[in-house]
Amino acid sequence: MDKDELLRTIGLTDKEAKTYLAILEEGQSTIKPIALRAGLHRTSVYNFIGHLVELGLITQTEIRGRMHYKANPPEKLIEIQKERTRLLEKSLPQFLSVYNEKSAKPKISYYEGAEQIKNIGREVLKCKTEVLYFWAGPELTDITGGEAFWNKINDDRVKKNVAVRLVRFEGKESLYEKSESGPENLRQTRFAPKNLEKVVEHGLAIYDTGKVGIFGSREEGYGILIESTSFAKTMKMLFELMWTQSTPAKRGEG
Repeated sequence: MDKDELLRTIGLTDKEAKTYLAILEEGQSTIKPIALRAGLHRTSVYNFIGHLVELGLITQTEIRGRMHYKANPPEKLIEIQKERTRLLEKSLPQFLSVYNEKSAKPKISYYEGAEQIKNIGREVLKCKTEVLYFWAGPELTDITGGEAFWNKINDDRVKKNVAVRLVRFEGKESLYEKSESGPENLRQTRFAPKNLEKVVEHGLAIYDTGKVGIFGSREEGYGILIESTSFAKTMKMLFELMWTQSTPAKRGEG
């Protein structure tokens, strides 16, 4: 990074930077030599010098009726940068208050590929009491890397005493070792009405942390995590409607 660029990082304009460097190189000088070295019109240099004096980068002294300008030691640049940092740190609570207001808006994260999509599956381990799933079938298991991942998630979930209610489709069970309903797995499963199994290809997870996970189809290979309490409440209401219209699975049916 050249000197001009460095000076711009502390808030100088391009012409202010040129003026300061010219004064730095000239030593003590009047306006005309400074303007020539900076490559600027003499009258315009007067416009920039005032700010440089205000910042403490240069001093001005009248000698025999003519104004002379001299650069202060360059260490002043570090002092200016430190002062800017101090002011930012002091003002940080004001910025954080704005950030917090904006963070109330929905936060949406996009994931692609099995390793990334697993992060959506792991959200269940942040739940306090319950997670609700629409389980589209084998696609959801496959899109996150397979049965081993979900067996491990199930074990960790049970240890945290987080229950599962799950709506899936008969004939698309995607069973695996720890997928069976029952108290040992803290899992209740119901089968959705048959007319829906051909139109639902995506999985859905509704977490009690105010987040909703969407698992794409096997072909599309993506996932979305939406952090929105109001959206999670809406999806939970729709889940409850589907739950009442679904058929309880028998033990061993998943």
